[in-house]
Amino acid sequence: MSVMPMAFDRKRYTVWTWRHPLILHWILNPGLAFNELVLGQRQPAVTLIDRASAKAFIERQYVPCPTCGAHNHGLVYAKTAMGNYAGLVCAECGAAIPTLKNALTWLVLMLTWPLWKPLERRFGPGLRARQFAKLQAAKTDLQPQINRASGVRMGLYFGSVMGLVYIVMSLAMGLDWNAGLLTGGLAGLAAGILFGVTMKLFLSFKERSGPDQAGGG
Repeated sequence: MSVMPMAFDRKRYTVWTWRHPLILHWILNPGLAFNELVLGQRQPAVTLIDRASAKAFIERQYVPCPTCGAHNHGLVYAKTAMGNYAGLVCAECGAAIPTLKNALTWLVLMLTWPLWKPLERRFGPGLRARQFAKLQAAKTDLQPQINRASGVRMGLYFGSVMGLVYIVMSLAMGLDWNAGLLTGGLAGLAAGILFGVTMKLFLSFKERSGPDQAGGG
């Protein structure tokens, strides 16, 4: 498949790329490497925000495909956010959607390349085909399931998982049980608050009209 140059109607869409502060946070926050490596979340390299729509922010996002030119509704990817270990694919043609990676994820993948690259060659096509099927199912119901309160729930979930990870790491480093619980609990609390606040800001963000701001591509 040939790749089309991605040109957008900038009067209608605000274009978010790695330059946007919220996307930079995804790249630079080391805690979000957990989301990518363990949970399989992915961040599209380009996100379009529809300025003409009066709907909630989560309903105004689109993910463009450089292969077929489709503007995939962001809700489709919100409903299939987990388990995308082989990357994102277009909901229309099944081609790969360019994504960004967290900086810590890049480091981990670079150091472990001999381990995961053969697995990607072996299982990648099947995982992408499975994701395409999930996207087709998600397209049948695009009613938003996410609201501002979801940021709190996401923070609690993320903080709980990270707390358990830090507890295990603390015990593995030789700390006693009480110290491990304290260290893991505080680390999980901090991670959960940071992630929850970030997601709440993201979900409640109101895009300004006018020329592209920090997100211009």
